[in-house]
Amino acid sequence: MMMAILRLVLLMFISLSVIVISSFDIHSSPLNIQRRDVFVIVASTIWSSTPPVFAEEKSYSSNARNMARLNAGDSSGGSIYDNNPTSPKARARRAMVGCKNPSARGLAGEKLGKKLSEKDCNLQVMSGDTDFMLETLTELDCATCPYGIGTR
Repeated sequence: MMMAILRLVLLMFISLSVIVISSFDIHSSPLNIQRRDVFVIVASTIWSSTPPVFAEEKSYSSNARNMARLNAGDSSGGSIYDNNPTSPKARARRAMVGCKNPSARGLAGEKLGKKLSEKDCNLQVMSGDTDFMLETLTELDCATCPYGIGTR
């Protein structure tokens, strides 16, 4: 704090000396400086030379932390998604989430060589074939995207 005050005083002194020197004319007798001009120059010098000060953000609730995360561009819901679960039921659940996403469904359909509707994708996952969608989800993995699924 003391350094900031000293800096301001030094800036004011420098700007006043520049004003006096720049307005000095050999042929005129009095200095023709008005107080308003000095104030404007000093204020603009101080304003332009001081860096902006941001308050430290402290979050006291989970809602505030979530809003800060969303404002920072992270729309993942704070979750970490596993695109390679070990249990067969977890694999099916994750693949069904992929079937709801048009980007993941489109990429999986390209790999299979056909256009997949959501219904066709769900039927294929429910029949036990989850690998095609889990591979696609791994390829589209995005930690800050909704449901952990990015776009291509």
